[in-house]
Amino acid sequence: MSSPSGIDVPPFWKIVPPWLERSEGTETRILRINPGAGFGTGTHETTQLCLGALAESWPRVLEKRRSPRVLDFGSGSGILSIAAAILGARVDGVEIDPLAIDNALDNAKLNGVEDRVVFSKDLSAAQGHYSIVIANILKPVLLEFAEALVSRLDPAGVLILSGLIEADVSPVSARYGSLLGGRKPQARALAEWRSLVWNRS
Repeated sequence: MSSPSGIDVPPFWKIVPPWLERSEGTETRILRINPGAGFGTGTHETTQLCLGALAESWPRVLEKRRSPRVLDFGSGSGILSIAAAILGARVDGVEIDPLAIDNALDNAKLNGVEDRVVFSKDLSAAQGHYSIVIANILKPVLLEFAEALVSRLDPAGVLILSGLIEADVSPVSARYGSLLGGRKPQARALAEWRSLVWNRS
């Protein structure tokens, strides 16, 4: 829900511009994002779907890893990377647009997590395995990078995909499901947009 005081995203996120000073309850997680940059400010439904899936997955991830790593593929403004870092993850964000990377670094500093997030232009910079892999990007890119993303997912990890409309769900589910041993995703909808979440454990 958007308001002059920011955007509330269930279950506990609030996205606010950097100049807004607010005192929130202890359960609220504040994300300060510069709204003038145009690289993703949290208003889009796919971002909100990913934020919700990240929050819901986090307790399960902490049961498996004391220091989780998160990969954010197509990181844009860095909002999802920053959210994961606020929860306590070490995050690798991958983004091909250098201007978006600059904006993401600025946003990370606004949120005090610049020491927990690294942004790179190429997926090859993201090495090892990740407790959570997030990709909020269009279907052709999700299909092209399916093997590369799944190969970086922990054996007990969580995969969160969005940037999808209803017509995209079947081909993306089939492609990733085949790489994840036939597992079926949990699908969520917000307006015309969809997200898919696989729990590998």
